[in-house]
Amino acid sequence: MTRLGQPLPIALQTVAAFVRLELRRVVRNRRYLIFGVAFPTVFYLLYTGVLSGAAARSDAPVDGTTWGAYFMVSMATYGAIVAALGGANLIAQDRASGWTRQLHVTPMRPVAYVLGKLIVSYVVTVPAVGGVLLVALAVNHVDLPPATWLEVLTVLALGALPFAALGLLIGYVFGPDGAQGAVILSFLALGVLGGLWAPISSFPESVATIGRVLPSYDLAELGREAVRGAAVDPAVVLALAAYAAVISALVGWRYRAAERRSDG
Repeated sequence: MTRLGQPLPIALQTVAAFVRLELRRVVRNRRYLIFGVAFPTVFYLLYTGVLSGAAARSDAPVDGTTWGAYFMVSMATYGAIVAALGGANLIAQDRASGWTRQLHVTPMRPVAYVLGKLIVSYVVTVPAVGGVLLVALAVNHVDLPPATWLEVLTVLALGALPFAALGLLIGYVFGPDGAQGAVILSFLALGVLGGLWAPISSFPESVATIGRVLPSYDLAELGREAVRGAAVDPAVVLALAAYAAVISALVGWRYRAAERRSDG
């Protein structure tokens, strides 16, 4: 009853303290730094400046923008997805170590744990996205208005909610070893089929049809619309919101099941 009846300011302070603790854990996590921040940035530089050759130079026109800007959004989206999914491993480790059960004897409510994890998943997408945008500006000299740079960063970070929720779901479904495999499979499938590694227009039509319904494709489209200066497509926003709602409902189901097992 104490956990349920605590004043709101204390609850918020508890979540804030938990978020700070979790952010320190993430910063010390080499997988996040390598796969979420460094890998998308390095691959963007390689693919736009070394591996692709003249046929896909950074200033070549692609889909209403340049290849440097187009692939910038792709790799920034990929970084956001990897960063958002990374919470799955920490949740699985917490469950396996008994840390989530230990929280029951603290003033922090269990729901604050889930909320804190979700907030952390959001926060860590910013460096993952920002790293790619920074090298696009500094190395490939992608030319966008200041407001557009901010819009791209904002829509890609905020639009990562379905992937943050997916990370929570994986963490509650799998153990530490299974969660790692599920995360790798998820971001590879979302990246490849969602058209983040190559324009989806280059896919066979049957594969492209699958790719266009994935949230990774929708998130990248939001970023590309911002780059092109186009208005946000409400259908894309609704699709991402629907994914977030469905996955969040599944998270709630698994969370309640885990809580019942803990109480039992």
